[in-house]
Amino acid sequence: MTEPSLSVRMRLCLEDILRERVPLFDGLDALLGLAAAGPELAGDRDLERLAGLLNEVEHLPVGAGRAHWSAAALALKDRELMDHERRARESAHYACRRLQETLERDA
Repeated sequence: MTEPSLSVRMRLCLEDILRERVPLFDGLDALLGLAAAGPELAGDRDLERLAGLLNEVEHLPVGAGRAHWSAAALALKDRELMDHERRARESAHYACRRLQETLERDA
């Protein structure tokens, strides 16, 4: 079985973010990891906006990096992470919807 295209994988990731199936910043981390493999998306302003939101929480446990944090540290930092998520959700979802439109248009 062949692996889905980068565009399909990104659209699935965007859908997970928008439907809140994954924590916001974990989803953005995964999405930006996928986007790094697509040079045609370099300079996309929505991806840059999402990267900026993710950079705001680089000091917090996000994505696969959570595995390197102790349970006690996670308990302390998760509240801060949730506060950032609440503040960033609307802006992130807007950029994700715009990126979905770009990917669908370019498909």
